[in-house]
Amino acid sequence: MSGEERGFVFHSSQGETELSIEEVKQLAEQNDPDGLYALGMAYLYGWDIEMDEKQGYNYLEQAAEKGQPEAKTLLVRMFMQNAYDGIDAEKAAEFSISAAKDGISEAQMFAGLAYMDGVSVKQDYKEAARYFRLAANQGNDEARTNLAYLFQEGLGVEKDASKAFKMYRTAAKNGNMNAMFHLGICYEFGVGTQIDLGKAMEWYSKGDEKGDPFATERMAYIVSEGYDGNAPNEVDAFELFLKAANAGIPGAMFMTGYCYVTGHGVTADVDEAKKWLKMAADSDVEDAKELLAELS
Repeated sequence: MSGEERGFVFHSSQGETELSIEEVKQLAEQNDPDGLYALGMAYLYGWDIEMDEKQGYNYLEQAAEKGQPEAKTLLVRMFMQNAYDGIDAEKAAEFSISAAKDGISEAQMFAGLAYMDGVSVKQDYKEAARYFRLAANQGNDEARTNLAYLFQEGLGVEKDASKAFKMYRTAAKNGNMNAMFHLGICYEFGVGTQIDLGKAMEWYSKGDEKGDPFATERMAYIVSEGYDGNAPNEVDAFELFLKAANAGIPGAMFMTGYCYVTGHGVTADVDEAKKWLKMAADSDVEDAKELLAELS
């Protein structure tokens, strides 16, 4: 089922059937799981009806409880994005594993995460790898990235850094932000490939453009030390550390404070240094605690 301007398209063994919003409402009134899901989506996103999140989630919850796998998957996605608190971690894992059995790639990816992190189920890296592989085989690049990590670390699968690198590269080229960061790490530290700081910077930069502050932080370290004939650039490095710090990265907060202490790339300012070091220390960065103590 999908919502389009021309109506709501339902897929069945008999083919596709296009319904209007009024017909969708009638299905929902009959407690049809697909009808409940369609009406929930309509309210949630304002498709041919006035947007109403509360109503949308209400119908999606009803659809999910009746076993509608797409509704379960959507609720888990919104829960993972901190946009919905109508379920807890245990229910999210239950929905994910259930919907994964219906072949929904995103649900398979979420099920893999549940087993990888041991969320509401016993931690099982082998089972996590199985679900990630199922989703990756359907083109899910987030699952491919997670599977690559398992190969990198040898969790649930035989350790294979070269295979991990290739999987990160595929997902990164497909536009996955997390894969871009991990591919940058591979190039920076020689994981499954030769060290190539230029390539590392290329992929960190792509991640930075997509809004990944962890990639921004790694760029700052490389820029501060220089690479591929580029001399160290303290000013640019400071700006990158500051950008990552403003995005909430504790290590970058420490480095921003350190730069203010030492005057690397910015005019030394002890008061400003203390501000950033305190934020880093509050995030349990030990180096920040030590430097802050020295300044005090």
